[in-house]
Amino acid sequence: MRGGSMNYLYRRVEEDATFIEQTPERKAFRKHLVKVAAALRAIEWNDSGDGAKYEEEIIRACLSPTATLEAATETAWEAWKTLRDEVARVEGAMK
Repeated sequence: MRGGSMNYLYRRVEEDATFIEQTPERKAFRKHLVKVAAALRAIEWNDSGDGAKYEEEIIRACLSPTATLEAATETAWEAWKTLRDEVARVEGAMK
């Protein structure tokens, strides 16, 4: 697949998410949106087959220091619950 797998969402974030940057929080949020747009671009390009280097690093620049660990932990817990349920199902079927 080439180009626009997300309908160029990153461009809309870059160009259309405009607001008056009158406070430090808004200025900081604008900087965050620039990072988010870069991450969206990398994701879109990779998903489209166009290739974007350093996707993981670009995404991590948008996240809190523990966000990736939290997501990985959540995924591990979900896998553990599925495993637990399957073991119980198999054990019940063997009785």
